[in-house]
Amino acid sequence: MPELRPNPKQRDIPNDAAQESANQAPEEISNQARGHKANLSNPNTSDKSKENSKQVLEELGGEDAFFSKDSK
Repeated sequence: MPELRPNPKQRDIPNDAAQESANQAPEEISNQARGHKANLSNPNTSDKSKENSKQVLEELGGEDAFFSKDSK
């Protein structure tokens, strides 16, 4: 009978995602926010998709998620 290998370490998806977004440049966060904002005004996207975009925008910081090179 073959020897069983131990299970690989499980990823902590929410924690990994939080760390990933914490390491993103402001421009990257702003680009994500722009995409989700565009989704909210797109008449061809589902209500479920719009709800998701609304939630992600809130998690990104709402209007503060939009990066401006002029802001200091």
